Amino acid sequence: MHDVAVDQGTDRAAGRSAREGDGPPGGLVLASRGDALTPYLFAAVGRRYDVAAHLSPELTRIQRLAVAATTFRPRREDWAERFYKSSWAYALRSSNAVRRLERLAAPSTPVLQVHALFEVAGAPTLLYVDCTHRQSAEGWAPWNPLAGADLEAWYARERAAYRGAEHLFAFSRATRTSLVEDYGVDPARVSVVGAGVNAHELPAPAARRAPGSRGPVLLFIGNDFERKGGHLLLQAFERVREVHPGARLQLVGTRPSHLDVPPGVEVLGRVHERAVVHRLYEEADLFVLPSLFDPFPLVLIEAMAHGLPVVTSDSCGIPDMLTDGVEGRIGPRGDVDALTDALVRTLADPAAAAAAGRAGRRRVVEELTWDRVVERMAPALDLALGESSRRSPSS
Repeated sequence: MHDVAVDQGTDRAAGRSAREGDGPPGGLVLASRGDALTPYLFAAVGRRYDVAAHLSPELTRIQRLAVAATTFRPRREDWAERFYKSSWAYALRSSNAVRRLERLAAPSTPVLQVHALFEVAGAPTLLYVDCTHRQSAEGWAPWNPLAGADLEAWYARERAAYRGAEHLFAFSRATRTSLVEDYGVDPARVSVVGAGVNAHELPAPAARRAPGSRGPVLLFIGNDFERKGGHLLLQAFERVREVHPGARLQLVGTRPSHLDVPPGVEVLGRVHERAVVHRLYEEADLFVLPSLFDPFPLVLIEAMAHGLPVVTSDSCGIPDMLTDGVEGRIGPRGDVDALTDALVRTLADPAAAAAAGRAGRRRVVEELTWDRVVERMAPALDLALGESSRRSPSS
């Protein structure tokens, strides 16, 4: 869900935390079925709190094969969503979580859980939620493979999980609104905490050169080309080239099929080498992500950390990540005219674009690191743990 060219290593600061099966009871249990953000969030939690254990509820090989057989669809994307949202998979992950927690910690140990795709029954749980299923079903239909009774059962399960949690940490204001209005959660039990940049440390600010004769370079990173507004971007880019004939657009993380790529577009596909990704950020003049639906795209934080001005859409949590006219430009999603205008205006004023890039970098440093996320979580975590379990950030 969080398309971002991330460093997938584990932060060594998490070494103070117990691994699954190693730790004595006490502190927090950190639970996740696997997500690119998890190592960085959990490392930041471990820098502030005692961690009893890490818990993975993920399916065993036999369980995965069984769920895959019951959810099979010829189209891989449809199959993936049905597997991901399978009620049976949810039940199996929940059973795994409870069984593994019994081996790791006391039942009363608070659990900080990433996303609501399983339940740790009987344990006091604090949930970290990027978006609700109601948001994704209404915002991007392909993410909702369920209908009828199956969909209502999923909503009921989700509602019970949200209402039963000790506290909920929402990525964005939009998700908080959905939790309160769509699921009936007490507003006092929901905090907006955002997310951070997925890296061991922030990149050094790049010394950017004026585009000059080489022409401006626009950078797009996203695995889901259609949902990320890729087709809209190609339409807008053709118009941008009428004003800036030397402009280039680099597409990373995707290889759009059945697509006529206009002049100036370079399709780079998946790029795994961090040094190459870093170079692409340094050589770009602008980062663009015109998503049609995006709960909280971490790649925007990564681009801002590299000091790039951004042009993006007003989808879901994006307005929480930057301010229109400060760190970049935010336009209405799905509007190719607005996207074209934002790109042309940004490229027409390199000085203002550079100032936006510096403002984005400042915002990441001040608000969008995982340590700052944990600071915003702290009041609820302190209440769940008791002050005696809290560790000084400098310890």
